[in-house]
Amino acid sequence: MAIPTVRWENKGLSIGAVENLARPCILGPDTSRGVMPWQQPPENSLAALVHGMQVSDGVELDLRLSADGELVAFHDTMTSDGRYPECEDSSSMPNHVCTFDEMLAEPGFTEPWLEGSRFACIELKTPHPSSGKTGWVMSGEARTEHMRKMIELVDEALEPLDIGQSSTVVYSFEPKLLKAAKRAGSNLRFARLVPYLRPWGSSSVKRIFATPYFIALSLPRLMRLQRNVGAPMLPAALHYLDGTKRHLTIGTTVGLHGRQLTNLTRKRKGFPVFVWPAKPRVERALLDAGLTAISDELSPEVTTLPTGEARWLRPATQPLNPEHQNKLDSAETEHHASVIAELKSEVAPWVELSDSEKREFLEDWRKKWLWERDFETLMAESSESSMPWEVSRIIGHRGAGRTYGTG
Repeated sequence: MAIPTVRWENKGLSIGAVENLARPCILGPDTSRGVMPWQQPPENSLAALVHGMQVSDGVELDLRLSADGELVAFHDTMTSDGRYPECEDSSSMPNHVCTFDEMLAEPGFTEPWLEGSRFACIELKTPHPSSGKTGWVMSGEARTEHMRKMIELVDEALEPLDIGQSSTVVYSFEPKLLKAAKRAGSNLRFARLVPYLRPWGSSSVKRIFATPYFIALSLPRLMRLQRNVGAPMLPAALHYLDGTKRHLTIGTTVGLHGRQLTNLTRKRKGFPVFVWPAKPRVERALLDAGLTAISDELSPEVTTLPTGEARWLRPATQPLNPEHQNKLDSAETEHHASVIAELKSEVAPWVELSDSEKREFLEDWRKKWLWERDFETLMAESSESSMPWEVSRIIGHRGAGRTYGTG
């Protein structure tokens, strides 16, 4: 009998639907067992977020504040039929949209986060100026208050959960984010998304306005700015590390290979950099550089990267020791799926490692990527629900990857 597929009109998930999404289908369709090929769920949907939490090291998600005061998982400034999310009650949002409370009530999402050392990047979205919620140019106070309300709701929702200090970051393009966080008295960790992207206009218009900021702020300078304001990490565009555009920035040019990678490692000193979009062609290079990859490709059926290596989706929460890494890297392409399946069953997740095994991994990573924080601090952040900030991860963008036309 076929395993039930997800019906997107249902905001919750049946147990069967969650299992279907979580099942690694690395060998492709198996019609003899009734297993269907993996289908990517809509971005930021509960199904997508559960999938991302279960198959990778964590998820990135977007939250907006609905008219009835609910946090809803939705990225775009408008729905596909032209409505502003901030002007709609949560119940009138598109059918696949879930609330933050619904998300936290789903064990398939929270258990990996609380008990499996997964990571969550929570992006708070600013309303479109035409929504009437914050206004246009002279709207600093209104935007601050909007952010404050959202931060307080996130705090309130997470308070009953024992989430590790180094397992969650809240960030936003909103320049008033840190002011709002201080006003809310939040104990969460915050970071600004830069360059600043306006909450209105097409993608092309947003990029045009952001270009001067991009040129003026090299990646080393961005890291310095984030450190100075107490941010625990830097969210960064791939353009800073890959392609010709990285040469446009004023200051030290960094990259993923050769001297530019050496520059990056020395300047970074372990400061966490989360890179998007982490395209499959650069995924292995990002991980080899000790960075975190925010990926739009989270299909469990993808077992070989465009660069030829076998793909491992949990480099942090199910880390490979040198022997296991060699087994993965030496596998012939036609054997990638079977070797990945073997390793998934024989490699212990981070939460099951002994203190001595965790120490061994941390010592290796600290030496390899020149982490500057002392070893005891790193160990103190290592628990069932958290890992040190510096750890290199794969994070599912908007859960299971971006989908177009679903918000």
